[in-house]
Amino acid sequence: MSVSAPRTASRRPVRPWSALGLPVLLATFACSRAPAPSAPSPASGQGQAAGAHVYTAVAEEPDDIQPFTSHAQVVRRLLLPFTHDTLFDRDPATGDLRPALAEHFERDADGQGGTFTLRPDVVFADGTPLTMADVLFGYELHRAGHLPMGFAAEPFARLASAEARDERRLHVRFADRHYAASSIVAEGWWVASRAYFVAAIAARARQLGQPEPAVGSAEFAALLDRIDDDCGPGTGPYQLATGGWQRRQQLELVRNERSWRRAARPGSWRLGGVRLLFRSGAAAAIAFARGEIDWQMDPAPERTLAATPEVGERYRLLQFDHPGLGVFRIVWNLRQGPCQDVQVRRALTALLDRQALAAQFPRHGGVAEAFAKRGSASYPRGAGVGHDPAAARAWLREAGFDAAAGQPLRLRLLAPIGSPEIDRTVALLQEACRDAGVELVVRSVDFRGFFPERSRGEWDGELIQQSFRPWGDPFDFLHSTGVDNWGGFADPEVDAWLTAAQIEPDEGKRTALWRQVHERVQELQPVTFLLHPLVCMWLNKDLQGAEPGPLGLSPEGVWVDAARARR
Repeated sequence: MSVSAPRTASRRPVRPWSALGLPVLLATFACSRAPAPSAPSPASGQGQAAGAHVYTAVAEEPDDIQPFTSHAQVVRRLLLPFTHDTLFDRDPATGDLRPALAEHFERDADGQGGTFTLRPDVVFADGTPLTMADVLFGYELHRAGHLPMGFAAEPFARLASAEARDERRLHVRFADRHYAASSIVAEGWWVASRAYFVAAIAARARQLGQPEPAVGSAEFAALLDRIDDDCGPGTGPYQLATGGWQRRQQLELVRNERSWRRAARPGSWRLGGVRLLFRSGAAAAIAFARGEIDWQMDPAPERTLAATPEVGERYRLLQFDHPGLGVFRIVWNLRQGPCQDVQVRRALTALLDRQALAAQFPRHGGVAEAFAKRGSASYPRGAGVGHDPAAARAWLREAGFDAAAGQPLRLRLLAPIGSPEIDRTVALLQEACRDAGVELVVRSVDFRGFFPERSRGEWDGELIQQSFRPWGDPFDFLHSTGVDNWGGFADPEVDAWLTAAQIEPDEGKRTALWRQVHERVQELQPVTFLLHPLVCMWLNKDLQGAEPGPLGLSPEGVWVDAARARR
């Protein structure tokens, strides 16, 4: 298979694997006044304010924006896609795979590797040319094994080797067979400036009175791991402004006028910058009520409109799904504690009235039963464990827990604050546990604190919204070696089915294997699935070209009429 950059306006579409759209976080964006382009064409939005800013307020502030070490979803979805590029990406209008930093991919004859050809004459935001050394920098760090990498490691984990054939051709070999290996590598391979970070590490070493460490050394990795407030120059349409990250306040991006994207795709990325405002709770609600922000998630828009009718004058309501939009779920800790017993896990699911939870959020997609999209071929056919407090008490007694006999079940639940869906789940579970004599201790922390707490493993259940993998595979959540299998679930049948699915080229057979996985998980209950979220958001009517596509909502084609730009 080969994929090349389009030479004309038309091309044969490549069938996509799913890609992530905008996240379901409390989020908003807006525009500010800037001059319109001198001669706008009707196709690109007459009178558009090409310099208008986009402001995005999110409840989650990242603790690390460095491309190689960050784990934060806000970085993955609302920072790096604007500042940096991958080898390939997705067309937000069609969902089709398209060239980005690489203009071509030629698959090896045996299908176990291929050659990427880089786009010529690409430069970073600081004016330095993109080189093959920059492209290989992340793989170089991963192969050395000293740096605790974040989501940037996903493509490298799929590789047996990666080497430069020349200054524009990169040859890769996959470590094993996987139905989406080439897409995972192409779309997950973030490219950052090697020279910039090497110089930054050299400067830090001098400050510490240390010799300059070699790239790939443990000393280099240790210093690089300390850089958490800088993403460096990228090749994307925006760049981090000087002093752009103000902790607890905002993170601002400005236009990268050297970006290849605007020349290659005229009419794209017309907004003048991006500002992430770190607001949550009452502060976010106040900003929205004042009209200071341009889009906001709202699981109960009817209540909002009834309380503040003026919202309907400035904003329009959008509701949509996208492939990366996952599920709210509770993962139970199977490595230690009472949840190692399947009877306990089934009881906890039966205690929670998930239908009542879904009724609180009618704009969402109802009760969830799997790490899969409802209606997909892999979705389990059964209804799973229903709400049955009497059966839950019986299962708990069989497991040796009975409050009346002086042997109550004691549980520790870890949950982030700031999400109405999570807050309501916690309230319902607390009430159900009190009625059943279960002693539940809830540890509620902000998003910055949630992930370190989760890693420590001192919980019986952890509650959060789980995004789906772009390629649709539940392996990472349910295989015994899965990187997001936080509860330590391990089942030989599930492992075998997940492994077989990864090398199954036939989509029908692959989804049948996944359905077996999901039905087995329903039986063993390592996870209590809660809700299928949908995006329900208020969007400023001044934002033109902002329509959801198959991947969600993208600012790539958004523009603002100059007369409507925010002053």
